[in-house]
Amino acid sequence: MNDPAHPGGPSGGRSTVTFDLDVLLAVLPAPGGDVPLVFLDDPARTPAPDADPGSEPVTALLAACLRTGLGLVTDARDLLVPFAPGWRAGMDGHGTFTVRSPRDAPSQPFCRVEGLGTPPGWTAAASRRGHLVLFAGCIDIADHATAADRRLTAAVAGGMLATGAISYRPG
Repeated sequence: MNDPAHPGGPSGGRSTVTFDLDVLLAVLPAPGGDVPLVFLDDPARTPAPDADPGSEPVTALLAACLRTGLGLVTDARDLLVPFAPGWRAGMDGHGTFTVRSPRDAPSQPFCRVEGLGTPPGWTAAASRRGHLVLFAGCIDIADHATAADRRLTAAVAGGMLATGAISYRPG
């Protein structure tokens, strides 16, 4: 778990919101080699503080992701993952995983998790490719009873999933 703080809300206001994230790393086998994945989920569904009354519900996590360059997923069957300039991730030798968005201050990354375990092949795939695919939104990572593809499909159907290909640097 970690506590990122970002300007909240879909309008890009100046308010700051802090939320706890569940973070999951996974590997997707693919013909050209494994693809490293990162899932960020705000299980509390922290609302964006400056959302317009009567507008579509949006979480602080989703608002922060969309405002900083990740793309909204609108079709789970025809998934397009845009490159997200300025976003980057890294894993240090002590197992601290960090994600930075283009708007982050040097001392305040978007996400920082200490002691995060990696699945077999994740680090090698991320290092070899130099990027990974990030999914953020209402994913219900802790719901192990429901298959991951169903959780992602539900997030897409609810308009609550952002994605982007972000750069990765080990070390």
